[in-house]
Amino acid sequence: MRLLSKQNIQVIYLYASTLLGSLLGFATSIVNTNFLSDSDYGDVRYVQNLLTLLASLLLFGYFLSGSRLLAVSNNRNYSSRVRGAMIVVLAICSILLILMTYISALFHRENNLMSLFLISMPVCMYPLFTNYINTTAQGDNHIARLAISRVLPALIYVPIAYMLYSMVTVTSSLMILLQWGIYCVVLLVIILSTRPTFNNLKPVFSDLKNENNTYGKHLYYGSLLMVATNYLAGVTLGIFNDDNVNVGYYTLALTLTAPLAYLPGIIGTAYFKKFVNEPRIPLNVMKGTLIITVLSCLFFVVIIRYVVELFYPESYMPVGGYASLMAIGFSVHGLGDMINRFLGSHGEGISIRNSSYACGICKITGFVFLVWAWDINGALITNILSSFVYCTTLIYYYVKYIK
Repeated sequence: MRLLSKQNIQVIYLYASTLLGSLLGFATSIVNTNFLSDSDYGDVRYVQNLLTLLASLLLFGYFLSGSRLLAVSNNRNYSSRVRGAMIVVLAICSILLILMTYISALFHRENNLMSLFLISMPVCMYPLFTNYINTTAQGDNHIARLAISRVLPALIYVPIAYMLYSMVTVTSSLMILLQWGIYCVVLLVIILSTRPTFNNLKPVFSDLKNENNTYGKHLYYGSLLMVATNYLAGVTLGIFNDDNVNVGYYTLALTLTAPLAYLPGIIGTAYFKKFVNEPRIPLNVMKGTLIITVLSCLFFVVIIRYVVELFYPESYMPVGGYASLMAIGFSVHGLGDMINRFLGSHGEGISIRNSSYACGICKITGFVFLVWAWDINGALITNILSSFVYCTTLIYYYVKYIK
């Protein structure tokens, strides 16, 4: 008799890898902040935020639709062709993103950011590669692939970056090119390992289009207002300030705090394929997720100021307080993500879209007007409020669905 179900084993496996990935992300931020000034680090994060925002505009829901096709498929050959079709979409989006990166460079001709955008062109596909792996791994229920993608890029980058940066003069351009360059190469190898096939894709594209019309595009419209706006604060903080110092502070706090949202999402990802045949989220899954999320949040708030003081330059000390506040928002958002996975497994794209709309409107309003009025404090308030709006709206649609 097995003590743990397959899904519980996957949750443990994926959470362990995500925890390791978060520690490596923590190590990455330590290396980057110690070798660049806070202003130069802010420039790097500004460019990365804007490119990630642009990448999120290009997918039009097709990766999400492909993920659901993979989840409901029991045919290995068909699944392989779905992944092939998604790679065709990935290639088209990558070309468009390179073009958009060049256009972004032209809009920044008056400052030193133009060169950063130009140097980013060969590696700007990193956010798209990440999205492909996340969605296909969820649909395939291939947790190992997802786990490796969260650990391996940073595991390679950190030692190489530390050794190289110790020997040469570090610039923002070098950091962007090295970090995202390594990430792109590693993720591309993982993508090719999914064994996509490209024969007879016409009926697959037809299925993908139909699924997108009923499911994926609704999530995409929502993501334009929610997922894309996650990176809006990293842009408006730069626009409303004379330099990008607060961009660096905010995005570093984001990096440190984001793992709190991972655990509930991990549970939802591991159960995604099983949720397809479940009328509601099992009570033990819901209770366990809530308890672990609350305990993780409390532990984080207690230690984060000491962590920042110990590992980061003195100029980054405000980040500890910012991260403590953001911990509340990310924990609540993570609970919403778990409910999101359940509704997504049942094709409830409109419900997820509407929840994303509510959250996104809150973020756009706050990340523009509250940031303009209260600078980084406005961004922190927006982060917390939008997370509560997102989770509460998803709970409403979940209760409505199970009745």
